[in-house]
Amino acid sequence: MAGGHHRQSGAPGVTVTRGTTNRNARGGSPARRARRQWLVDTFGDGATVGCAFGCGAVLTVDTVTADRYPVPGCNGGTYRRGNIRPACGPCNSRHGGALRS
Repeated sequence: MAGGHHRQSGAPGVTVTRGTTNRNARGGSPARRARRQWLVDTFGDGATVGCAFGCGAVLTVDTVTADRYPVPGCNGGTYRRGNIRPACGPCNSRHGGALRS
């Protein structure tokens, strides 16, 4: 499965997927762009926004990524407006599926 994490279970030929990707729930390209614009408008000044992790990165609608917070993807968090915050790519991918505060 593309994008998922796989491991072999104890049974031969059985693959277990972690299920953290949430790829199908992200929506299409127009929905993702609208979500990124919402992040820049809501958390920034409409043109730029700072990374929620405090790294100092200044992001635009083209560079911002949506970090699922307070409910992370590995706990079933979705890309809904009440559960996302702006993040730069390096900060957002640094933790992978690990829980963070």
